[in-house]
Amino acid sequence: MEELTLAEILELIRINEEAMVIQFQTWLTITFATIVAVFAGRNLLTGLMRWLVTLLYLLASLAVTALSIYLAENNALLVTILAARDVAVAAPVFAGITSFVLFLAGVGTTVYFIHMKTTDETS
Repeated sequence: MEELTLAEILELIRINEEAMVIQFQTWLTITFATIVAVFAGRNLLTGLMRWLVTLLYLLASLAVTALSIYLAENNALLVTILAARDVAVAAPVFAGITSFVLFLAGVGTTVYFIHMKTTDETS
C-alpha cells in the first residue's frame, strides 16, 4: 500500500467509512425485520422457535460486527500510512462510540422483544 497516492488512500478511507455505514444500515434492517416478524407471528412461535430466532439474529449481528471491525482495521492501517507521510486524519470517535452503544442497546432490546410475554400469553 506504500505506492498509493495521498488521494487514493483518502478515497479508500471514505469507501471504508461508507461500507461501515452500509453495515450499520443492514443491521438496522435485520433488527426491525426481526421485531416485526416476531410481533406478527408471536402466537405461532414456540419456545424453541424463539431461541432459534434469537440465535439467527445474534449470528447476523455478529457477522455485521465482524465485517465492521475488519473495515475499521483497514481504516486504521490507512491512517497509519497517512501518519507516516505527516498527514493527519481525524477519527470519528464520537460517531463510533454512539453507533456501538446504539448497537448494544438494539441487540438487547430485540432479544427482549423476542422473548417478551404479552398479556395474552401470560393469562
